[in-house]
Amino acid sequence: MTTGDGAITWWGLLMEDYLQIMGPGARNHAVTPLGHFRGTREEAMEALRERVLRYQPRHPSSPLRTLVYRDGDVFLMVVEGMTGHFCYRFRIAELLWDSAPRPEPAG
Repeated sequence: MTTGDGAITWWGLLMEDYLQIMGPGARNHAVTPLGHFRGTREEAMEALRERVLRYQPRHPSSPLRTLVYRDGDVFLMVVEGMTGHFCYRFRIAELLWDSAPRPEPAG
C-alpha cells in the first residue's frame, strides 16, 4: 500500500539511540518503537514531535543540556552530560505488515 498526501494508515513512531558504552569511541545502536499512530503522514509527524519534546532519555543520568533539532522528517535530540554527548534520532515509518492483528479505531 502506498500513501499519498492525506492517506490514512498506521505509522510506527521510532527512536534510534547511539549510546556511548565501553569507553570512548565504542558505540551501541538500537531502534525502539515508541508506539503506533493511525492517521496521515502529517498527523503522525505531529504526534512524533509531541513525543520527542516529552521524551526523557535514560542516558545521561544527570543531563546538563538537551537540544532538539528537526531536519525534514527526522528529529534529533542531543543530550549533553558530564562524560559526553548522547544522540537520539526520531522518525516515523509506515507500518507495512504486522503479525499481530490491529484493533480497528473507534468511530
